[in-house]
Amino acid sequence: MRDGQDWRETAFYMMLARTEELIDPETAAREYSSLESPAFGHLTDYPRRYRAQKIRSLMWVVKSRQYVSGSKEWDAHPDWPKGKKLWYMAGVRVFEDRTKPKTRIRLENLVVYSLVDPTKLLGQPAGIDSDGEYFYGDRGKAVELAAVYYKTFRQEADSSSAADRRYRDYPLVLAYYLKPAERAGGPESPIRNLIKIIIGAIIVLLVVLYMVRRQARRVRSAPIGAGAVGTVKYTPLRNVDDDDLPPDQQHAEPVDPALVDAVQAFESKRNKDDGTDNKS
Repeated sequence: MRDGQDWRETAFYMMLARTEELIDPETAAREYSSLESPAFGHLTDYPRRYRAQKIRSLMWVVKSRQYVSGSKEWDAHPDWPKGKKLWYMAGVRVFEDRTKPKTRIRLENLVVYSLVDPTKLLGQPAGIDSDGEYFYGDRGKAVELAAVYYKTFRQEADSSSAADRRYRDYPLVLAYYLKPAERAGGPESPIRNLIKIIIGAIIVLLVVLYMVRRQARRVRSAPIGAGAVGTVKYTPLRNVDDDDLPPDQQHAEPVDPALVDAVQAFESKRNKDDGTDNKS
């Protein structure tokens, strides 16, 4: 067995037969929480340390497919005879890195061959292709699994070209226990999070602009001095009686009667003079 190479080898089928002996839901459920959940880098960098060891993982399954030993897609083997079923699952593994508090949740690729039928657990797929491979959308379906680590194999990345070939290492595990994920939600891609942030910022900006325009419209439509802080509403004195004036604008003392008589005598004399001038 060598890491980084094809996994369809004698050791793989021998490991399948050994893992099948572990299928016991009650025992697996009791020991599940005590199993180790190693980091992606540990599985790919130190495969010998975890070889044939039990691990646990939370995974969002993006696609799955059933294989039957002895069919045209899968050859039979003495350790895995004809008619045996195996379910392929690929997706994103969620790893909680306690050594990095700021980025504790990490998303890692994982390839699983399950000896337990995941069909009911995964539910209705979003689609299916002509080869019988089920798809479960971008977010996938969340499951928790207990598995035996087999090896790390290298595969050419989908985005690589012939001129620039790039390869990625994938941990390959054999699952013997599956259960519904206890954590709700799903993995959020950085692009999706960025889109949410941009949309939120746009909404806040639109609300601010609306409030500014509304306030400006209210100021333009208000009468001069009406409700304005620090302004005094002006009313011409000729339009109000003396008693209606503010206290600071009313006469403090009555007018001298002699002054009133003098004004009236002056006006009478002026009117008489005007009448004399008109007659002449």
